[in-house]
Amino acid sequence: MRNGKVVRRNPDPGTLTELYTEEAIAWIEDRVSAGRGNSQISSGKKPHKPFFLYLPHTMLHHPLGVSQEFEGRSKWGLYGDAIQELDFHVGRIVDTLERLEIDDETILVYTSDNGRRGGRNKQQPIRGAKLTTFEGGLRVPCIVYGPGVNIQEGVESSVVSHAMDWYPTLASLAGISIPKGVVLDGRDLSALLIGQTDTIPAFARQVSLNAEIPLRRQFHLDREWENVFTREEYLNAFFYHGSQGALAAVRSGKWKLTLNPSLQLYDLEKDPGEHLPVENWQIKTKLRGMVIQFQREMRK
Repeated sequence: MRNGKVVRRNPDPGTLTELYTEEAIAWIEDRVSAGRGNSQISSGKKPHKPFFLYLPHTMLHHPLGVSQEFEGRSKWGLYGDAIQELDFHVGRIVDTLERLEIDDETILVYTSDNGRRGGRNKQQPIRGAKLTTFEGGLRVPCIVYGPGVNIQEGVESSVVSHAMDWYPTLASLAGISIPKGVVLDGRDLSALLIGQTDTIPAFARQVSLNAEIPLRRQFHLDREWENVFTREEYLNAFFYHGSQGALAAVRSGKWKLTLNPSLQLYDLEKDPGEHLPVENWQIKTKLRGMVIQFQREMRK
């Protein structure tokens, strides 16, 4: 579909990655041309209007499809072929940013929406898949590229983030303050991306433009948990809901507490496959307290 109108019905899945890419490139060119006041892309660098492009490819969902050009290119069957084709066309978008001379002022985020199913090997110990709250259903790739806006290059981070963090993070990198009155769960991780910290940034205005945003959430720590966990620990925790909506687990740092059928604590640094429950009364009490606090907050 384009602007509410059907372009093709029942298209060949093998054509979609290229089609989406062509559409995205044309859209970028139109925005840059319109902003520069030219009908043609100018080789001279001129001001243009900012834009935001969200490109959710159909691949690698079923039914899988790949073009003839990439069929049989990988050693991993149709799935691997489709990955290689997607990789190639992501590269075309990067090439477009460079050709239009806007790569030095553009942030590119490459990520997925959920964990995958097969394809793992013995060197990848996580288990679970989409619709589960095992790490295999939750961990996704994320690559951030933007050397012109000081995004670090060649750096890997084990900091846990989630999709809600992008709103305040990208706003800060663009120099935009989140409007007053807007309450968000997302955290501003811009200081992490540009290398000012290698941990979760503090919720303080001097750290970055929108670092204080999570503090807008109403918060009243019940007395029974005052000496068990801090507000910062609570705001940096992750509360995982299962496919049916029920709260299933909570994670804080390297620790993860699953709730059903019984409380099981895992050290994800030592045991990412969640096979060996750990007995640590202090940590289990902390995470259980966060769960109770979260449930009370959601009821309010």
